[in-house]
Amino acid sequence: MELFMKEKVFSLHDTYHVYDMEGSEKYQIRSKPISITNQTSLYDMEGKELAHIHRKVISMHETHFIEIDGKEVTEVRTKLFHPIHQEIDAPEIGWQIRGNLWDHDFSVLDSAENVRATVHRKWISLGEGYQISIASDEDIVLVLALIVTLERILTDRKNESMTSSSNPSGNSGSSNNS
Repeated sequence: MELFMKEKVFSLHDTYHVYDMEGSEKYQIRSKPISITNQTSLYDMEGKELAHIHRKVISMHETHFIEIDGKEVTEVRTKLFHPIHQEIDAPEIGWQIRGNLWDHDFSVLDSAENVRATVHRKWISLGEGYQISIASDEDIVLVLALIVTLERILTDRKNESMTSSSNPSGNSGSSNNS
């Protein structure tokens, strides 16, 4: 199955639309605008929630949970102390995301090293999108949930680096002039 995911450019919260290669919208991905656990859901075109993703608030490494049909399917974790974070694990299902994650050029592999999906970033009008090739139709919801989880992790890292670079000393900006 070939799909294309595009972020809605002018939105108060993250919204993605997933299209087939003929341009028909197949899925929507919406995040809650204010949520410390980054709650995001994948919906079909009838509005049925197919997957729910949320972040573990306190963790030594980035951990998200994917629920499908109200049941937790897997945790998605970055490797602790991995300097580049080029691999992300979903251990309960034996899958891994590997490749150039920052450039959105990666593969989803199962425990037998079979490629379940590939993702490539493409520049299109008014922004960017992701071309997604999924080996089996039965994996569509799980693969899209993994891609959304990865996007949440990368967005969190980008926001953290912007925050730390705007305040490199860790100083809150207040001074003590006694």
